[in-house]
Amino acid sequence: MEKKKLVLHYLDGTVGAALSGVFPDGTESLRVETLEGRTIDVDLRELKAAFFVKTFSGNPGYEGSAERARLQPRKQGAFVRVTFLDGEVLVGEVSRDADLTKGFYLEVLDPNDNNILVYVNPGALRRPPEE
Repeated sequence: MEKKKLVLHYLDGTVGAALSGVFPDGTESLRVETLEGRTIDVDLRELKAAFFVKTFSGNPGYEGSAERARLQPRKQGAFVRVTFLDGEVLVGEVSRDADLTKGFYLEVLDPNDNNILVYVNPGALRRPPEE
């Protein structure tokens, strides 16, 4: 399994960086490698989301586009907007067969965003994803 850069945002506001491969939807726990080389288990129900990113430094000042016309669809998934409990809003595509009541992947459509793929904990959302 190819390891990718992963930023873990916990419900308590803490953030961690790790390496991991893509894991199945609905997974409850995940074994990741820390940047120090240790292996730890992460309870995904304790996360807001797990962000697969291009770089760990990111681009904190970047304001992504939420206009569907400006985004680049990747698949024939459903275009959705998710609003987290902390007010953060993400837009992207989810698989049409994704169970949105369990953990699911949101593909980021903005090519300039540092996020590539986001594993969303539905327990961290204000309301269900909106099309």
